[in-house]
Amino acid sequence: MGDPVPLNHQFLLEALHAASSQSQDLVQQASAQLKEWEKQTGYWTLLQDAFLERSLPVELRWIAIITLKQGVDKYWRKASPNAMMKAEKQNIRARLLSSSIDEPHPQLAVQNAVIVGKVVRLEYPLDWPKVFTDITAIIRQASDATATSAGTDEQATLRLTRSLSILLHVVKELATGRLTRTKGNLQSITPEILKVLGDVYVRHVQLWQGLVSQQQVQTELAQQMMAISLLALRIMRRLIVAGYESPNRAPEVNQAWTLLGDHVWGFFNAENDVVATPEINQLLRKHVINIGKVFLDVIQNHQAAFALLPGTLDLMGRYWEVVVVHGEVLAEQSKNTVMGINGASNGGIVEDETKQERSKFREKVALQGMLLFRGAIKMIYNPTATFKYRHKVEKEEIKTATTLFREQLFTPQTVTHCMEVLVTKYFILRQSDLEGWSEDPEGWNESWENAVESYEFMIRPCAEKLFNDLVVNYKEVLAQPLMGVFNSIQTIAKDDILVKDAVYTSIGLAASTLHQHLNFDQFLQETLINEIQVAQPGYNIIRRRVAIMIGQWVSVKISVESRPTLYKIMQHLLNREDALNDLVVRLTAAHNMKRCIDEWDFRLESFLPFVDDIFNKLMALIEEAEQTETRMGLLDVIGVIVDRLEHRVSTYAERIVRILPPLWEQTGDEHLFKQAILSILTKLVSAMKGNSVQYHNMVIPLIRFSVEPGSGMQVYLLEDALELWEATVRATPAPASPELLELFPYLISCMELASSTLRRVLEIVDSYVLLAPREIIESYRVQLFSSFAMLLGTLKPETTGIITKIVEVLIRAAKQMGGDAALNVVGMELVSSEFLIKIFATLRESYEANLTTGPHRKHPPHAVMVTDYFSLLARIVLANTAWFTEVVRMVAERTGQTAEEFMTWLLEEWFGHFLNMGHPSQRKLNCFALTMLLETNQKWILERLQDLMIVWTDVVNELRDEDGQNDSLVYWKSNADEEETYTGPETPERTRRIQLTETDPVHTVDASQLIKHQLEKAQNENGGGRVFAENWLVNVDHDVLAEFAKLKLA
Repeated sequence: MGDPVPLNHQFLLEALHAASSQSQDLVQQASAQLKEWEKQTGYWTLLQDAFLERSLPVELRWIAIITLKQGVDKYWRKASPNAMMKAEKQNIRARLLSSSIDEPHPQLAVQNAVIVGKVVRLEYPLDWPKVFTDITAIIRQASDATATSAGTDEQATLRLTRSLSILLHVVKELATGRLTRTKGNLQSITPEILKVLGDVYVRHVQLWQGLVSQQQVQTELAQQMMAISLLALRIMRRLIVAGYESPNRAPEVNQAWTLLGDHVWGFFNAENDVVATPEINQLLRKHVINIGKVFLDVIQNHQAAFALLPGTLDLMGRYWEVVVVHGEVLAEQSKNTVMGINGASNGGIVEDETKQERSKFREKVALQGMLLFRGAIKMIYNPTATFKYRHKVEKEEIKTATTLFREQLFTPQTVTHCMEVLVTKYFILRQSDLEGWSEDPEGWNESWENAVESYEFMIRPCAEKLFNDLVVNYKEVLAQPLMGVFNSIQTIAKDDILVKDAVYTSIGLAASTLHQHLNFDQFLQETLINEIQVAQPGYNIIRRRVAIMIGQWVSVKISVESRPTLYKIMQHLLNREDALNDLVVRLTAAHNMKRCIDEWDFRLESFLPFVDDIFNKLMALIEEAEQTETRMGLLDVIGVIVDRLEHRVSTYAERIVRILPPLWEQTGDEHLFKQAILSILTKLVSAMKGNSVQYHNMVIPLIRFSVEPGSGMQVYLLEDALELWEATVRATPAPASPELLELFPYLISCMELASSTLRRVLEIVDSYVLLAPREIIESYRVQLFSSFAMLLGTLKPETTGIITKIVEVLIRAAKQMGGDAALNVVGMELVSSEFLIKIFATLRESYEANLTTGPHRKHPPHAVMVTDYFSLLARIVLANTAWFTEVVRMVAERTGQTAEEFMTWLLEEWFGHFLNMGHPSQRKLNCFALTMLLETNQKWILERLQDLMIVWTDVVNELRDEDGQNDSLVYWKSNADEEETYTGPETPERTRRIQLTETDPVHTVDASQLIKHQLEKAQNENGGGRVFAENWLVNVDHDVLAEFAKLKLA
């Protein structure tokens, strides 16, 4: 290894030059060297030196400033590892402002401004108290110079632009702070800065207004002045929102608000009236949009203040005027669109680029108007919740603001007018919509399905959202006007397709309001059935809307009797043979078919007659679709149908399965689609139960591919693959196929991951143990018990309980299949794998913790986990008492104890913990185990006769039924049970679990009989009744003995 490269100016420049080269090797070496220097004092100062050296190539200076920015992020804080020294930070900080005030390269200046913002957030006001004074001084001086020279002083213009950029990034950083200290720092300096910025803004607006009004416009100079005023505006926006708790109380905000309210409409009109270059028009538009952002940010963050600021009602009225005017333009354009649909000429109207840009701009302003109205409605009916204490003045302001908007803005006439504008102007499809429909049907349909989330950026989704807000919050006002809109359907000309589509859109969106006034069943039968049969050009638009409307109404109010009609309509709309059922219509019908099926009042019997044909059409649609998102959506529809059909899906399973392998291959690395395929297979397997075995040849390879370590897809597909795997094992009848068993080792690998999927992995192991216990014991016990031992002590009690239950089942299976010999094999492995060692260690820990008291008392392990551990030991005792004592002997030897010493503390803990066992079956199981220990005739159990009798009395009294005779946990078979039948087939695993329960001593052996038998046996093997009483019963408390005698077991 060579000597380290010393850190100096020359070597740093060489490293920066190498980092900017085209050679990847040089870049890697340079990056490693720069990273090595990060730990050396002076490195960051040298980077700043390189940035300040303007004779260097821009590429080197760029890498220097970017690296310095990353260093500020990582090492500026005092607590950071390898933090910058205080002296170095002072040196860097002292040159941050001066380094870019006159920087000619804009990108480099922006990066330095970002650094200033980050440093100010960390350093102001303690270590950099004068930063805002310095910045504002530069801004004032440069602003005065530009105003005096009418913008011709280029140096002053550059300094003003750079200083405003720095201030913008500083304010951005402070505005994003959530700490009270950070907010307070910004609020303390906001009033002064806002005054400075207001002066800059007004001066430069006046400058560029004068320049633009001249006959010979100095374009470049006007653009510079407009860029400065725009920068000032952007900073003011953030200060007004983040710099005040109550902006309406600040005089400077009120002045700025009034000014901006005047400017927004002056600029809006000037954009249309002023004859200027496209660049100037673009900057004018940016001013209007950014002023609109001020209003939007305030209504989102200071709802009451927005209403109380001067001129807000007039402002809202002007914005709505823009909405109306732009809507009229759209409505006029729609007439040409209708003419084109009906085959007539549209006049050949083609807007030039300027008009298109102007139309887009006005649509943005109209969108802002709609968002303002949405914010106002939210303020009235759904105000922003806060945990902050509100003073009396603030509460009064909120009340005043709410009353103002409710009574003066949203009057019944205004609400009705807004609804009508939205329906008649903005719900009408545009020419561009129809072109997208025709050119890219799948992409267009997908974008419209998801458009509702884009309401802040797209005007159609925003119009629908605003319509919903009005309908939900003004039901009484809009009910009758909406019915009037509905009744207008009869008067709409047959060829006025777009207007009819808009009306139907409103009926669908207003379902939650109209359902009390509109008989949709009648509307369905008398109108919609006829609409979907019209073969006129353009009626594919109506067909699509009918499908959407049904999807919107089906969960609100469509009677069960009308459901077959719904399915017939959807069946008709899915018919590819009808020319008007284009791809968009059929995809829309498929997606809304899902809504018709996946809802509360769905009745399978009314859907069954249509299943076969609908399945065929959906399958054909999947094969026709090309885009992944479209196919995923269709698979989701089929998945819902599979869920609803349950075991009846067998008839259609072959057709579903046939299309999946090609789809899997076609998806390549598109893991989302592969997840959808695994999901549909899971539903199919779960529905088909035992009949799903015929598809194992496809399912098993997919599971293997998805869970195999190193496959590259495990990280994406593991969760869905585990769901499919679990469903497959549960649905498999015994005996399991070798292919399914060969998957088991992958579960061991998944357990070692110990990820969030561990619980499901353990549940699959549990299902495997039920399905093929012999194979698991013979082939996988070593790896399984070792993995279990590794997991013990690291899991939540609920997950640990799954492991103990699995081991319990394996113990019972070993006893049943191989008797004592198999038990010995399992027992030896449980000890050698450290599994039982850890079990006993935890119980010992619990025992020792329970011995401690006072302030130094230790906390024992979780009671639920201790109960599960004792229940596992109980299963070992029930399997073979001698086997249990042998296991205890082996474990005791490992811990340096005798078996008697070991059992003494173990029984102390066991009996002591018995009262913490809550479930009757676990109490009975542990009671059985403690009772059967009498078979050992050892002193350590006979001495516990009193504890045993307390347990016996408690358990028997708890389990006896109302007659005081039978054990309530013993499941007695009767004819009534046999007559109780389930309509569908059981899963094979459910059958296996029932069999497991039916052979469990807890549910087959009466507790009283077992206790009586074991007690009599103990008496006979220990000298008979009299000797037993003299030696052991004499130690039992009389009251305990009396309570036990009431059981009449002896």
